Amino acid sequence: MTPTSTWRAALVMAAVVTLCGACGRRDSSEGEWRAAGRRVGHERPTLAAELCPPSEHPLTVTTSSGDRTAIVRVPDGAAAPLPAVVAVHGFAARADEFVEMSGLTDEADAAGVALIAPQGAGDPTGWEVLGDFEADDVFVSEVLDRLVASGCIDGDRMAMGGHSAGSAFAAFYGCAHPDRFAALVLNAGLPPPLCNHGTPNLVITHGVEDPVVPFDGGDQAVGGSTVELGSIPGSAAAWAAQAGCGEPAAPMIDGATTWTRWSNCDGRTSVVLAAIDGWGHVWPGPGSDAGLDDG
Repeated sequence: MTPTSTWRAALVMAAVVTLCGACGRRDSSEGEWRAAGRRVGHERPTLAAELCPPSEHPLTVTTSSGDRTAIVRVPDGAAAPLPAVVAVHGFAARADEFVEMSGLTDEADAAGVALIAPQGAGDPTGWEVLGDFEADDVFVSEVLDRLVASGCIDGDRMAMGGHSAGSAFAAFYGCAHPDRFAALVLNAGLPPPLCNHGTPNLVITHGVEDPVVPFDGGDQAVGGSTVELGSIPGSAAAWAAQAGCGEPAAPMIDGATTWTRWSNCDGRTSVVLAAIDGWGHVWPGPGSDAGLDDG
């Protein structure tokens, strides 16, 4: 498995396998929906496209600091409410760029999963984890609450993932709202364990050659502050310990990727670390790396 497929499979499978047994039914035409409904004596299921905002018109939320937006993409022909993945871009990046270049759209479409990409604030754009976390927390919560209330997504079948600064925010937000998510996926940005009230299923992906968030730990600039981070394996083990997991299984090597899995955690969850040789501080998506490698 290549580094690119490792991350995309990790995020989508966290949404599909962990969250939902059946992720939303898709048929090839409106007529087939109607025929199926007549056969079983029910009306045609409501399509997600009828309830979700179109991707070309991002959902707008008015906050105390102004209007903020989130892109919502749903698969053609999928029935609502959909399971959903919240994908959080890194520092100095954009949500539309992230959706386009991450490679997640095709995977999510094939799986019948909604993809939600909130836009960070500021110039350059980013996410607050040590400063005004509440502003970003309120914004993302409002986005999800609206989509659940509209019937677009299923509030009981959600995962969240992010890259770098977006990964750190996903960890902070996911642990602040543990009942919202069945899984978190953290790429190239792993803070110390934060889930004091229950840990969702957790997938950690990190490049062994990462020069920005070093695999072996060290000082890390966060906004105007500097924090000392432990090694990625040590931090992953600390997350597993906080989650009440047992001892890890023997590492499994698959090409450049070494997988370590802790299971038997509280709430029947698991923690997985994918350490990838030769991989730096990158988001492994297709196309240009602009905005996806440094933040």
